[in-house]
Amino acid sequence: MTLSSIDIAVGIERHLHDWSPIDVEIPRPEGFKVIEEINYKPCVEWKGENSGKYAVYLLEKTNVDHFTAIYEVTKILKKKVNYIGIKDTSAITSQIVYTDSLSAVDEFENNRIKLKFLGYSNRKFNHTGNIFKIKLVTSEFDKIIERIKATNKDPYIPAFVGYQRFGTRRPMTHVIGYYLVKKDWYHAVMTILGYPFYSESDLMKDVRKMIMEGNYKEALSFIPSKFKQEKVILKNLIKHGDFFLALKNSFIPLSFYVEAYQSYLFNKLLSRKMQNLEKDSLLGIYSDIHKCDDICKEIYDEEGIDPSNFRIKELKISKPQLVRKAFTEVRNLKFDEKNNEISFALDRGMYATVFLVELLNIDARKIT
Repeated sequence: MTLSSIDIAVGIERHLHDWSPIDVEIPRPEGFKVIEEINYKPCVEWKGENSGKYAVYLLEKTNVDHFTAIYEVTKILKKKVNYIGIKDTSAITSQIVYTDSLSAVDEFENNRIKLKFLGYSNRKFNHTGNIFKIKLVTSEFDKIIERIKATNKDPYIPAFVGYQRFGTRRPMTHVIGYYLVKKDWYHAVMTILGYPFYSESDLMKDVRKMIMEGNYKEALSFIPSKFKQEKVILKNLIKHGDFFLALKNSFIPLSFYVEAYQSYLFNKLLSRKMQNLEKDSLLGIYSDIHKCDDICKEIYDEEGIDPSNFRIKELKISKPQLVRKAFTEVRNLKFDEKNNEISFALDRGMYATVFLVELLNIDARKIT
C-alpha cells in the first residue's frame, strides 16, 4: 500500500451492470436519511419495557460523526453509552443507544443531537440492517425508474465496503490500519495528523503541513475543535515525544482503523473474484488466509502481511478474521415520485453508497 494511491485505492474495481452514468446530486445532510432497523422494523417504532437490564434511548443526529455524537451523549447522560451500529456523518440518522442504568436525563435536544428515553430491555438488540431514504436531484428519473425495476427483479449487489468507511473527505482510515498492523507507529500517527488532502479546508492543509514540518505546538493552536482525534493524538505526541504513546487514549478506537484495513482487503478480494466467477460462486468469501484460495494468498503477499499481524498485543487489538457475504440483497426498494426519493433497506454492515454507485454509475465521492 502506498500513500500516493489512497485517493482512489479503496479496493472497489468491479460492478454488475454496464449502465451509463446518471448525473445526480444528493442534498446533504437533509436528503440522506438513515434509520436503524431492529428485527426488520424501524428503530423509531421500538418500544421498551417498564424495567430491565438496559436503559434504551433513541438517538437522532444531524450532520455529526458517530464518535463525536457518542462522546456528546456520554457527557449528557454521564454514563458509558453502548451502540449497535455506526451511522453516516453527513446525514440525518436515527439509532438505538443504551446504558446499564437510567440517567437523570430523559430527553435532550440541540441543533445536532436529539435524545429520548424509550424504556428498558433485558436483552441486546437484533440489528438486522438499516433503512435509507435518499433524495435525488436529477433530470433523468426515467432511467432511475427503469433501473429500480431491474434491481427488484434481481435484488443482489456486490457487498463491497463503502467509500465512506475509509473516510469521505480524507480516505485514510485503511492506510492508518495498515501501519498499525505493521506496527509502524510513526507512519500511523503521521497519517492521522499529516498528509493534507485537496478536499480539506485551507486551514487544515496548513495545520497538516506544520505537523509534517515538526511544528507541533504551533499546529495544535490552530486545529479547530471539531477535529478531536487530531487534537488528542497531537497533544499526546507533544506530551510524550513518542509515536507509540501518542496513540494511547485515542479519541477514535484504534481497532476502527484495523477493521478499515480489513475492509480494504475484502474489497480487493471481491473485486478480483468477480472478474472470473459468477454470483452463485461467491456466496461466502473470507479475508482470513486460511479460509481463502490463491487469490487471497496473493493479496496477503502483495501487502506483506499474514493473519498473525492482526493480533496487536501492544494495542490490545485482536482482529484475526473478517467474514462477510459477497453479495447482499436490496430490500423494499421503492421510488417516491412526489418527493423524488428512493427508499430501501440493506442488511447490517452494508452501504447505501455502494448500491447508489451501482444504480447511478457515479463516482462515490460525489454522493458521500
